[in-house]
Amino acid sequence: MTDVPRSVRKQLESLPHVVGTAIGKKRVEGRKTDETCIVVFVDEKLPDAQLTDKEIIPETVECDGETLATDVQQVGEVTALEVQPSQESERTERLRPAPGGVSIGHPEITAGTMGSTLLENEDGESVVLTNAHVAAPEVANEGDPIYQPGPEDGGEEGDEIGELREWSEISSEEPNTSDSALVSVDPDDIDEEILGIGPLVDFSEPDIESDDEYVKSGRTTGVETGELRGRDTRIEVGGFGPEPVIFEGVDTFTSMGDPGDSGSLIGIGDGELTATNLLFAGSDDATIAIPTSSLFEEHGELIVENGDGPDNGDDPDEPGGDFEDRLRDRLEDEYDEVSEEESAFRVSAWPLDLLVIPGEDLDGAAARARESNSDAVVIAVPAGMETEIPDVPAGVAVVNVDL
Repeated sequence: MTDVPRSVRKQLESLPHVVGTAIGKKRVEGRKTDETCIVVFVDEKLPDAQLTDKEIIPETVECDGETLATDVQQVGEVTALEVQPSQESERTERLRPAPGGVSIGHPEITAGTMGSTLLENEDGESVVLTNAHVAAPEVANEGDPIYQPGPEDGGEEGDEIGELREWSEISSEEPNTSDSALVSVDPDDIDEEILGIGPLVDFSEPDIESDDEYVKSGRTTGVETGELRGRDTRIEVGGFGPEPVIFEGVDTFTSMGDPGDSGSLIGIGDGELTATNLLFAGSDDATIAIPTSSLFEEHGELIVENGDGPDNGDDPDEPGGDFEDRLRDRLEDEYDEVSEEESAFRVSAWPLDLLVIPGEDLDGAAARARESNSDAVVIAVPAGMETEIPDVPAGVAVVNVDL
């Protein structure tokens, strides 16, 4: 199971003190077990003696014919992480080139975190990634200057790091899936590393089945690590208006940040970072973050421009080329006979004649698949991208590939 049925959410979220639900691993005395469960997030965890029978969260729920345990976890009052007063550190200084993990902000806010190093959006522009509530307050317009450091840390006219390019709108009426913004920048002004971690090398998705340790680098608390508590989280988040708003399809981690860390990338790596999420909210008990898939749905695919990782590098014959080059290298490692064709790779995988089509351009990949007369066709899509491609012939496999 990868998500929580809507009927189960409705049942649980109607109970007192429940602020959210997710799919995750049951925790016993704070330690993760192997048991998949429905995580029920509450603002305050109370003993059953203080609740009526109708207010007690059931120990199990039925999910698509499967009985799953519930796990009640306290998260406190979750809000967008408004900034604390300026703290003197490298992260609140004016830096050129600026690494990821430092202070940034729109002139009309206090300060948050510039999460990423240099990225390329689908229009070929050089951009960096942060939160909408950091770079695009209600009064914002496209083209507004973005300061580094943010105003709370002394940023002012003359400290522009870039211009606001696009951002997610936060709704009080409908559930939200992203709190993110792209800032267009001059590549010369952006360092290739995330401060205290290393280069950003790729994007991926978090995995509740793994025991990965996650790390982030933020303006206020610097480098902090944590664990994934739940995926497909639907939760109330304050700080966007007089009443909490709903976010769904986000991920919940153990506490990894404080006010001012909004906009930090969360990910996996030692000396480099494969980003899985964008931090935007939290409490003393938890951190809430947007998964890569939602970021790509909001802004299109984002390609890492610099660093030493899989999405970078100028030599296609060395690790670090683009997705198509890395896909070719992987195929050549696994199969004896690999030849290149227009927009595809022909693989001799006896007894099949296999055609592997790089799927960064989904429409182009679908068109190439329709033209093929191969025994078997696979469209390889980068990890984190959607795999729903319209008008794909029957029998064509579409798979996410993490290179």
